[in-house]
Amino acid sequence: MALNLPKLALPTLTLDKKRLPAIVGGVVVIAAAGWFGWQYFTEEAAPPPPPSKPQAVTAAKPAAKAATAAEIAQARDKLIEDVLAASGLKQQLDQLPQRLASGVRQSGKQGTKASPAMLKSIEDAVAKSFTAERFQDQVSADLKKNFDQKRLQALLKDFSTPEAKSRIELERASPSAEDLAQFARSPAAKRPTPQRAGLIKRIDAATRASDLAVETAFASMKALALGIVGENAGKTAAIDKSIEKQRAAATRRIRDATLLNLAYSYKDASDADLEKYAGFYEAENSKWFSDLVYGSLLEQVKRASVEAGESIGKLAVKPARAAPKVAGSRASADARTCLSLATNTAIIKCAEAYR
Repeated sequence: MALNLPKLALPTLTLDKKRLPAIVGGVVVIAAAGWFGWQYFTEEAAPPPPPSKPQAVTAAKPAAKAATAAEIAQARDKLIEDVLAASGLKQQLDQLPQRLASGVRQSGKQGTKASPAMLKSIEDAVAKSFTAERFQDQVSADLKKNFDQKRLQALLKDFSTPEAKSRIELERASPSAEDLAQFARSPAAKRPTPQRAGLIKRIDAATRASDLAVETAFASMKALALGIVGENAGKTAAIDKSIEKQRAAATRRIRDATLLNLAYSYKDASDADLEKYAGFYEAENSKWFSDLVYGSLLEQVKRASVEAGESIGKLAVKPARAAPKVAGSRASADARTCLSLATNTAIIKCAEAYR
């Protein structure tokens, strides 16, 4: 499925998707004996048939063994695993931690003089919390909780068609910043036909790609920040206020970026192909799947962000080594005050003083 998540930034409070056999239960074969009655075509009964030799009685075929609960659970898990692989979602989740760590790395390098050790510590905290296994486990757990064998089997069949495989291959594209910037300057991105722009928007709406990108951005930013400041009510309120202040403008930028990523992914597909892709994602089974995945990923982003924020907060509260503590000086202050600064660069530079 189309999956587009924004790169994870530090809490600056500024935002610069082979068919399987069906699950086999017990199949009971019943041998039934019937009574044969005389059939009358006239008023007189038909003469009885001549006596015949008794026929050997054939033993009834034994009932097939019913599947155990463990076998049913194993088949369920296999079906879910194959749907995640066939949809391309498993591969995308495998790449997610690297993408998030890259976002942190780029954010920290933008004009900052923070030490490589500080940036490495932050990257490690993010990498430890945002793992492919955790995201995959969350999605799998929610699919088990809402297990629908018929839907998943239908989706697996749909994902296995040549057309679907071509689409999924396109969606796996992970362009470099340079490739994406070059595409953004091309006529295909700057002046798409109304039909093509509409098709991209239909796919986005059906897969909830930009919805996920927006909510992930704000949820991670807030959870990271709250994890760092802890139970400081004043700073919590300030974080909420700052996030809401920029939500409208940032939402538009994130949605535009998501549409650009989708346009890039499908750049080699024809309008006829996109019409088919949109129709697939707008189907009932696909929407059911997309909604479940949306909720799973968002929930895991929140959990991982809180954990990463707490880890980063522990790094920041270490006292300065060189500067002596002077009453009223910044060296004796709580490093969490750095969160009040406006940019990633300022926050990192401020936090350096407390290492």
